[in-house]
Amino acid sequence: MDMLVGRKVWSWVLGAALLACGWGGASGEVRAGTTDDLMDTTKHPVSVTMAMQADSFFGFNPAVYGTYGLTDNIALAFNFTYWTMISGVGVHDNNPWLETDVGLNFTFLEKRLSVTPMIGFVHGQLLSSRGGFFPNGGGSVAERTTAFEGAVPNITANYLDNRFEGEFYMGYYKAIRSEGGSGGGGAISCANPGGTNCLGPAQAGGRGTWDFLHYWVSGGVRVNSIWSLGAHYEHLLTTRDSSAPGAAQDYYRWIGPYVEMKLPGAMAFRFTVGKDLTDNQDFYKLKFTKTF
Repeated sequence: MDMLVGRKVWSWVLGAALLACGWGGASGEVRAGTTDDLMDTTKHPVSVTMAMQADSFFGFNPAVYGTYGLTDNIALAFNFTYWTMISGVGVHDNNPWLETDVGLNFTFLEKRLSVTPMIGFVHGQLLSSRGGFFPNGGGSVAERTTAFEGAVPNITANYLDNRFEGEFYMGYYKAIRSEGGSGGGGAISCANPGGTNCLGPAQAGGRGTWDFLHYWVSGGVRVNSIWSLGAHYEHLLTTRDSSAPGAAQDYYRWIGPYVEMKLPGAMAFRFTVGKDLTDNQDFYKLKFTKTF
């Protein structure tokens, strides 16, 4: 009797071990198949671009963006931008700001036209704290930094063929957290109310939150396979500023020409220069991209 029980127990142990090995092997094959499928770039083409960017308002702002193919004309899209020096008039004094975006990329006209709607979030202290150093204002560079301080619905459209190129971007930066205290509440003294940049020596705004609208459009002609020339217009404005009544304003309206040099190896340099119509001063933008 004891021998029979022992044989049954041994049979169960051996059967369980074989079953486990079988299931383990099958599970491993399933996992490997799934991994291989998702990593197969013939089924899911991947494009990643590293951009080194600088301009006269935002300073140095490197970005990484790309797509992961889902179908022939639809891809998952992503973007990461690190605003390292937002040093324009009335904004941060060297306070870094991170933007993360995800969305979908749609291509049309044999992939000459792409449209990419995305939803993003910003992390830092720009929207939620209205921190940083403000001329005669109540802000402080010691304001707390905040994850997911704002949401950024945005859309980008690009067109490129052998003769023409164009780009459009629009993003709305909406504060969704408030970490910097209540607004100043006082009247704002401005030499040009309702017009150009009002952050001057008499500005009395302080703490609060604010929202921005940022958009640009550019278009050009490809002279040959390397060189292209075109024009650029870009606008940044505050749509809401809780620090003081009437504090919302234009920050800049840039217009000017650009020249771009495309090189083998999926590299490109673009330099844009022109006038800021808000403050009647010059602006510049430089962008280097490498696509993998």
